[in-house]
Amino acid sequence: MMQRAVIGFIAVLFFFTLAEPAWAQYVFPSPTPTPTPKPSPPPSAPAPAPGPAPCPSVNVQAQPGQPVRDGQRVNFTTNIAGGDPKVVPTIVWSTSAGAITQGNNTRRIEVDTTGAGASPDREVRADVWVGGYAPECVLQAVGTVKIIAPAAKFGEFGMVDDQTLKSNLDALTTFLTQSPDNLYVIAYAGRNSERGFTYNWLKRMKDALVGAGITPRRISAVDGGFREEPLFDFWIVPIGAEPPRPAPTVNRNEIVYPKTAPVRKPSS
Repeated sequence: MMQRAVIGFIAVLFFFTLAEPAWAQYVFPSPTPTPTPKPSPPPSAPAPAPGPAPCPSVNVQAQPGQPVRDGQRVNFTTNIAGGDPKVVPTIVWSTSAGAITQGNNTRRIEVDTTGAGASPDREVRADVWVGGYAPECVLQAVGTVKIIAPAAKFGEFGMVDDQTLKSNLDALTTFLTQSPDNLYVIAYAGRNSERGFTYNWLKRMKDALVGAGITPRRISAVDGGFREEPLFDFWIVPIGAEPPRPAPTVNRNEIVYPKTAPVRKPSS
């Protein structure tokens, strides 16, 4: 009996040894991974408000773009490019010489240049200011045109002695060395002047001026005809200016040259 009980116990023990325990068949669940937080997308930035329109560019053109004679009309035009197209610009002009005859406060003006040739720089400068745009837009431009000054009388004298002639020519030489302008000398013979009077005096004065350093091409010597008394007229003529015209007062047909005494041959 005792032996059977032992055998039965051994058999039961062997059965449990062969059989897989129930706890060994249990599969423990894997832990759920913690999700990695993703950053939220930044909120959309509002579209920037449109800034002020850029300042326009301004320039001035002169027409014609070459020198003109004193008294001629000149046009100045301002060109405005860019900027706010909704702006109606305000325009103000001023000139350094001459006078605005029409177009002030518009994009194009006409200027009478009379008297501008007497200015030191012999030019007309037109300044324009353009307003109506943003305060930071300082809009100013300048246009210029050179003016040819008219001929101007330097002086005159009649028959003079040698010392007075030299003093007058010295003063003329001093002026010409400081000026780029040319010289016109108009000589008038008198009603009773001898034949060749004008030629001889013009040559004498021109030779003296050239000897003092004045370039010959700057000197124009003109026979002006006749007046009641001899006269020498001196004019300063800028390059491009209209030269003076002689103004005789005695018709050449009225002149009767004095007879010269015949030269007698010495008696042998």
